[in-house]
Amino acid sequence: MFFYTINSFTQINEGALNEAFSNLGDSMSIEAFNFDINKIKKFNFQGDTILLDTTLNINKLYNFNYRRKDNFEFIKPNNVGQVYNNLSYEIEHSNYPSIGFNANKTIIQFEDDIYFYDVAYPVTELLFKTVYSQGQLTDVLFTTNVNRKLNFSLSFKALRSLGKYQNSLSGSKNFNFTYNYNSEKFSSKMFYVSQRLEKHENGGLTTISIDDFESKDDVFDERSKLNVKFEDAINIYFKRNFFSKNSFNLINNNKKLSFNHTLLYSTINNAYDQKTINNYYGELNSGLISAKDNYKFRSIFNKISLNLSNLIFDSIEAGLINFNFEYFNLNNNENKIRESSNLFSLKLTKGFEILDLDIDLQKKINGERVGDKYMFMVRTSKSDKIDMSLKFMSTKSHPGLMYDYYDSSFKNIKWEKSNKLISINSIQFKLNDKRFGEFQISGSKIMNYFYIYTDNQIEESYLPVLNQASFNIDLLKLNYNKNFTFGKFSIDNTLLLQKVKQKEYVLNLPKYVFRNSFYISEKIFNNVLEIQSGFNFKIFSKFFADEYNPVISTFHTQNEKKIGEYPIVDFFLNAKIRQTRLFFIFEHINSSLTGNKFYYTPSMPYRDSGFRFGLNWNLFN
Repeated sequence: MFFYTINSFTQINEGALNEAFSNLGDSMSIEAFNFDINKIKKFNFQGDTILLDTTLNINKLYNFNYRRKDNFEFIKPNNVGQVYNNLSYEIEHSNYPSIGFNANKTIIQFEDDIYFYDVAYPVTELLFKTVYSQGQLTDVLFTTNVNRKLNFSLSFKALRSLGKYQNSLSGSKNFNFTYNYNSEKFSSKMFYVSQRLEKHENGGLTTISIDDFESKDDVFDERSKLNVKFEDAINIYFKRNFFSKNSFNLINNNKKLSFNHTLLYSTINNAYDQKTINNYYGELNSGLISAKDNYKFRSIFNKISLNLSNLIFDSIEAGLINFNFEYFNLNNNENKIRESSNLFSLKLTKGFEILDLDIDLQKKINGERVGDKYMFMVRTSKSDKIDMSLKFMSTKSHPGLMYDYYDSSFKNIKWEKSNKLISINSIQFKLNDKRFGEFQISGSKIMNYFYIYTDNQIEESYLPVLNQASFNIDLLKLNYNKNFTFGKFSIDNTLLLQKVKQKEYVLNLPKYVFRNSFYISEKIFNNVLEIQSGFNFKIFSKFFADEYNPVISTFHTQNEKKIGEYPIVDFFLNAKIRQTRLFFIFEHINSSLTGNKFYYTPSMPYRDSGFRFGLNWNLFN
């Protein structure tokens, strides 16, 4: 009936509406100055180039969120800006230690998320999206080329969202500045990133409130009436990155030789504050009336290398890396962890008739908390219909420095130890066929898997206990995605199958995650207005999901309560007029039909039904 209504609507009042939208389209036209989308490019610090995409497609909907990424392998929190729970295990690609507080990894920007630009015209991008209560999400980008060689960009993302549950307010501010310069003899890239996350942590519902939530009593439809574990706990995470890479061409003929220097300076602060103390974390240290934990991490990455092109290999880069870091308690900085490590680096690329070969090696020379990394990849490069790749990766990484040393305001939360490096060997095969879809299968062996659990002998305890598995864990993953189109109708299917082999249940994942989007696409009003509308369906199997532990901003393992097998249905209506995309989303419209059994962690409910509106606007001046 809905799709019939849309079709009928396009056939009435054609004269007035068509004229109005045609005039609007003409006023927003970008064809007057011979606009070419191929002249707007962005690329990451590794040099991977992406053309700007202003089309309206289903992937735009998937990426229209706080992370600006597809959330398929995550469970969304009940408030925007809080950490996501995992539906899959993400292989760690970095062999360098960081501060820890690992739950924040789901919502912070990494170096791979920062883009440089090369644009023929000044570009402005504006994103706006509503939240559930008192606030909004905005993200603004401006970039321009000063001349053909020099570009800079500025971006700012801000969020405030009160949330529906007690003490669940979240806010963030992200500022990015990038600069890049390219000439025949010299090239330079630089970025500065500042990120501040403020998360009010409630720790989830109390045991009594979980019963009240599941009772479906109308009184508790107002979620703020449900009691939570922590009434005034706050986590503030502040990260700043400065990146610079300079390349000097020493020889500029058929055999190019360049000297490169790369610098990455990073500082991270994490502060936890809680005034009202209860039994979940136990007593405070003697003399304290509130909990205040404040830790800092600094690191400097320096790399010098020589790159030679057009010899036996298309490109061969050999270099030396020095990585320095320090980690300490700002309340008592006597026990600092400091280390200086050196590594040898080698990168090789070679193109054959139908294949490309990539090799990336980093071998540790010295240092306890830095690991090795080896990557070999072969991929097809000449076919327009089929893309295939085979990748082998072996990494050793530290779980996080806070898990080596932590001295909390809470009497029973403190440790000083030396964790082993987590070792992961993985092999991955990808096949992307325009006819049959995208298929990916990967197998991983995880050694010294790091996890946290709580002491079950203490009732309702959130006291973290650190451990590393003494056994190996085997993980098999299969991903499949295919979009089927039948005239105006489309079905987009995404499937994830997982199997974990382990002696004890320490890595808990659902056996399957499935998403299906059924929608109609149509152009109306003389093709000026493009719309997509339909339903998005997602479900995952029941599993022992990890619980979130606020004081250490980390998820801990539990084997008492399963969540899952509740369908999530969203209705969406998206539209595009020239370079403006509009999104109308009714999230979890079936929440009242399936019973209050939907959870994001064992004690934190998933989102109720709600309406979200947003837009993404690209302006080319």
